Amino acid sequence: MILHGTSISPSVRKIMLALNYKGLRYELQPLNPYIEKELAHKRHPMGKVPVLEHDKLTIIDSTVIAHYLDDVYPIPPLYPGNAQIRWLESYAATRVSALIGGVLFYQKVLRQKIQNKTCDEEAVEQCLTHHLPDVLHYLNQQIPHQGYVSDHFSIAEISLWSVFRSGWMSGLRLQPHYPQLHAYLQRIELEPWIANFIAEEDHQLQDFYCEPMILPHSPT
Repeated sequence: MILHGTSISPSVRKIMLALNYKGLRYELQPLNPYIEKELAHKRHPMGKVPVLEHDKLTIIDSTVIAHYLDDVYPIPPLYPGNAQIRWLESYAATRVSALIGGVLFYQKVLRQKIQNKTCDEEAVEQCLTHHLPDVLHYLNQQIPHQGYVSDHFSIAEISLWSVFRSGWMSGLRLQPHYPQLHAYLQRIELEPWIANFIAEEDHQLQDFYCEPMILPHSPT
């Protein structure tokens, strides 16, 4: 298996974690779609990552890849039969990722830390003040008080944690306004294979981490 992408991408991180969860060996081929645009478009018609090569097949899109992995290697399952799992995976990949990945991570990490460009502080402030609180409030209500979304660890945990890991790198902190969501993400990080992944990521990427940002309020 060859996984094309960059580990700092939450979508690529999602598939790396899915592969690790299933105990599958793979080779990560670095591909930065922001820099290697021509090569990225050769791999993916929209120039995105991740892209997985396996048994002469090329599979694109993180959700499609996750379903493919479950089809070919069903144990342990990423989708153990709970519709809420699929919804939260979709919500993580769309609304949550658009704000945390598309605004906070893009401005604070990609632009400011990696590209050494000016961060759009107004865009960050608008995100933190007007857009993100409603999303966090919704998730804080959806997440179980104990355990995971299903009876077993699933793609919901992987998808949400992957995006919020990028938020954490950007300086996003959920306490004290969103304690249930914060505790849920911490439960995920107690999984030994997740903890190992964090240690490797910290070793490679810690120079790009941002100072903590305090969320201004929690909506009622």
